[in-house]
Amino acid sequence: MDNSEKRSPNLSLSVFRVPRYKYFPTQEMKREGPRQWERLRILQACERLEIPPKLWPKMAFPQLPRQRLRMFIPNRPEKFNLPPFEPLVQSIAEWRKLTHAAFDKTLDEYAAKFQAQFQEALRQGIYTKIPQARDTTPADLRYEWAARRLCYRTPYKELENEGYTAERIKQSVLQTLKNAGLGKREITANALSSLFER
Repeated sequence: MDNSEKRSPNLSLSVFRVPRYKYFPTQEMKREGPRQWERLRILQACERLEIPPKLWPKMAFPQLPRQRLRMFIPNRPEKFNLPPFEPLVQSIAEWRKLTHAAFDKTLDEYAAKFQAQFQEALRQGIYTKIPQARDTTPADLRYEWAARRLCYRTPYKELENEGYTAERIKQSVLQTLKNAGLGKREITANALSSLFER
């Protein structure tokens, strides 16, 4: 996003959502992967905090994932036949229990096929596992710390709140910025440019 341009007041970055991916296409990792998601979340935090756009990080608007993977296996109706109901010797509850067991067996067969297809794709390197964050700090708070640090150079001591120490906040901010590919050089450049724009 070119931060020098005026954004439409009707456009909110909150409309952009990125699912919590467990895996992602390997060939799209650099262009549409986790680094881009982190950048979007930082920009969304800038918007939530009502930071003037001219102070936002100088970067292109993140590329977001365009499509999801959906796996299909043709459903053959003959694979599953409802068990007959024998009203002289069983109740509906007993018949339902038999039907659920038969259906679960069919689901297990399909699940095994889906799993085998996906495992083969993983083995071939088509998909990459996305590490899941173990941070217990609320995500919105982490990105808001990063946005305030990045845009305003707010000292960590001033970010202390809700029982989080300056050191804990610093670790969180540095990790968030690292994940977004915004290292110290970019932070310093952004801070310097914002000083000259004031």
